[in-house]
Amino acid sequence: MTSVEATARRDRWLRAIGYGLLAEISTIVTIVVVVMLYKFVFARGLSEADYTAFGERVGALVGIVGGTLYTFIFARRLMPRVGSRFLAHGIVVALAAIVLSISGSIAGHHGVPAAYLLASALKLVAGTLAGWLYGRSNTLNRTV
Repeated sequence: MTSVEATARRDRWLRAIGYGLLAEISTIVTIVVVVMLYKFVFARGLSEADYTAFGERVGALVGIVGGTLYTFIFARRLMPRVGSRFLAHGIVVALAAIVLSISGSIAGHHGVPAAYLLASALKLVAGTLAGWLYGRSNTLNRTV
């Protein structure tokens, strides 16, 4: 293997990590936008406790559903940029998103709530599914 091939191979894995981080950052941004819209547009004048409670509910819901969807979307967007090992690349996207999520939870909550474990499992399923579906469609398209 030449150094150019090794660099290209390493870049694909780094790209998978980057897409995973983007998936988790997109989830965080979505939570912040929803909470800010609620606070400054849709429900002005509530107490800070009401906003905090809403933020926790939105964080739990969007963190699970949005995190899963963003992981699938970003893993799927990565697939045309890699030449093989689609399933493994999808898993790496999910693992990168999970690492950022868990790290943020430990830093912010000083622990990992049970909802984060569910969200992590769903992200892993989403990344794996994106890689599997792309690999399957890519194989079917080659045989036709």
